[in-house]
Amino acid sequence: MGTMIELPAIQTRLNDEEEQAILRVLREGKTLAAGPEGAAFEQEFAQFIGSEDAVALCNATAALESAAILTGLGPGDEVIIPAHTFVSSAVPFARTGATLVWADIDPKSRVISAATIEPLITDRTRVLVVVHLYGMTADMDPIMALAEKHNLVVVEDCAQAPGASYKGKRVGTFGDFGCFSFHSQKNITTLGEGGMLTAQSKEVARRVRQMRWMGNWPFEQERESYWKPAMGNIVEPGPGLWPHNFCMGEPNCAVGRLLIKRLDQINANRQAQAKRFKEALSGVPEIIFQEIPEGCEHVYHLMSSRFDGSAFGKHRDDLIRKLFTDYEMKCIVQYWPLYRTELFGKLGLGTAQVPETDRYFDNMISFPWWSDMGDELIDDMAQRINRAVEELRQG
Repeated sequence: MGTMIELPAIQTRLNDEEEQAILRVLREGKTLAAGPEGAAFEQEFAQFIGSEDAVALCNATAALESAAILTGLGPGDEVIIPAHTFVSSAVPFARTGATLVWADIDPKSRVISAATIEPLITDRTRVLVVVHLYGMTADMDPIMALAEKHNLVVVEDCAQAPGASYKGKRVGTFGDFGCFSFHSQKNITTLGEGGMLTAQSKEVARRVRQMRWMGNWPFEQERESYWKPAMGNIVEPGPGLWPHNFCMGEPNCAVGRLLIKRLDQINANRQAQAKRFKEALSGVPEIIFQEIPEGCEHVYHLMSSRFDGSAFGKHRDDLIRKLFTDYEMKCIVQYWPLYRTELFGKLGLGTAQVPETDRYFDNMISFPWWSDMGDELIDDMAQRINRAVEELRQG
């Protein structure tokens, strides 16, 4: 062994063409923000996903923030959100003053489902936040049927599943909003940060564009002189809405334009990696991976599993400790159920009835994972895990 294997901060490296695109914009671009690269990225991303429109933003949290604002949520309303997700899925909706209602996860797919949502719907429910976690798509047909029945707005958090499909249709096109991340730890990145909001309405997308740069917007009427009364107007994105600064830079957009051209191949490679890894661990029944429901797709943003060593009195922590100290593999635990955290506890959101979330989190282990892992490395990782579990069995 001799080398510690751990999850890197950059999951997909840029190729030469993508690096050259950065230099081209820096050397030849007339602007580094709000320019032609951003407009082209939005159009190409919308075509790739299959949405009516798309708006480039500084990160996925800004996309979720924009969606939360435009839902019109406020005090007295309720929004259903999985308790098991990254914090950005929840904070923008909490900021509206609405009440967060924590949903459980499906015990097999480990993402939110119609079965975990339906018991939580009340006459105050206004919004569903559906998170396609770890790269696994949620089972959208029954969720959308629930939303239609109860007239609910659906926000898809696609931060960990860019390019993934459900029954042949890409995520981010089922709900009213789709929110994507291009953080360096995602399947693709636009220089460390970046995000996109997909919308099924041109009017909604226009409001997001008006919101993202402090309300700066061209005058829609003709002016006698191009400089009067000012170079641009300051508009209200919607009734009573204040604008924000959520802009994405031109170099980031230039990189994004190229990366979406190879996103399907990146995801296919990650699926092949996952197949090899899971097959190599098929003799370790104590490690239980997510099941992929029919029609759903997993693009393996992360390689997560649940460890059950109860038959020989061992816990997930025993496996993580042994892999780290004896086999030079640094595994992690994701994501702390939000209702257990200090922030949400102080906000009065510290209780939830989510037994599957608790069961999974208390036994989950996330293995090192990134794009372009070689077969030799994957086999080496699996061998270390096999040996570690065998030692735990023997006590």
